[in-house]
Amino acid sequence: MKLATASWRLAILAGALLGATSTEAGTCGGEVSCGCGDTLRGATVLTDDLRDCRDDGLRLVGAATLDCSGHEITGRSKGEGVTLDEAAGATVRHCRIVGFKTGVRIRGGAGNVVSGSEIVGNRRYGIELARATVGNRLESNLVRASGDEGIHIGSGADENQVLGNEIDGSGAENLYVLSSDRGVFRANLLTGSGDAALYVKHSSQNLFAANEVHGHIVHVRGDSRENRFEDTHVSGGRFVFEAYREKRRSAGAKRWTRPTFNQITGGAVLGTKICFQFKGATDNHAVDVRADGCTAMKLGKKGGKKAARNTVSLID
Repeated sequence: MKLATASWRLAILAGALLGATSTEAGTCGGEVSCGCGDTLRGATVLTDDLRDCRDDGLRLVGAATLDCSGHEITGRSKGEGVTLDEAAGATVRHCRIVGFKTGVRIRGGAGNVVSGSEIVGNRRYGIELARATVGNRLESNLVRASGDEGIHIGSGADENQVLGNEIDGSGAENLYVLSSDRGVFRANLLTGSGDAALYVKHSSQNLFAANEVHGHIVHVRGDSRENRFEDTHVSGGRFVFEAYREKRRSAGAKRWTRPTFNQITGGAVLGTKICFQFKGATDNHAVDVRADGCTAMKLGKKGGKKAARNTVSLID
């Protein structure tokens, strides 16, 4: 998959130029050390913790690089720990971000990286991808004890990669993918969520590969099409494919949509009575999934239609 599309290559160039030419009060980077609420332009390596930030932690613009070198950025359950604000080609690494409303927020922009960081105890989200940011990589992070969702991939945030993260103990979903297409979600460990461990809604053509899910379901809802789940191991949960209608008043809100043409290949579903549940979903297929005695599938009606033409092939 080529994530380096022409549109966000241009965004990287524009963002880098903006970051190189603008100056403002509260700007840090280079020889200027950073404090709570500052905007980082260029690069910095933290030499001390940034503790007890009253609102936001740090804001990154352009192609800024933040290396926390293991230091903490802590807040008071307000604001955002680190915001990548229309950044393009920015990097956040080796940080411990604790106690904000959202730990890391990538807001617009493209081609950014968040890696090797601990994002713990944030009131809403651990990491959020918002405002149709594209082509980012979240890799080898520990996201723990988020009040709502561990990692939230928001509407229009396409072609992102979520690789080798551990997401644990979220109040609701560990990994939530909303109206986001053509992403790669590989080798993540999802444990201890309050609701679905992995929740996919109105999202299509994503690859979910070699992920481990413990203690809760993989929930695929609404207009989610042509997603591939390869070598996904689910323990103490099951796959649920369900028709959905939005409750809010908006265009098309009265129309039921249903998951179709999703493919599950290999992997396992263990420690549950039902491996696959289809509620008004059609034409979804599971092949060569290992199981330990569960009922292969349960069919149900949702949105005025029965589940139809779904198939499940299990192996012992």
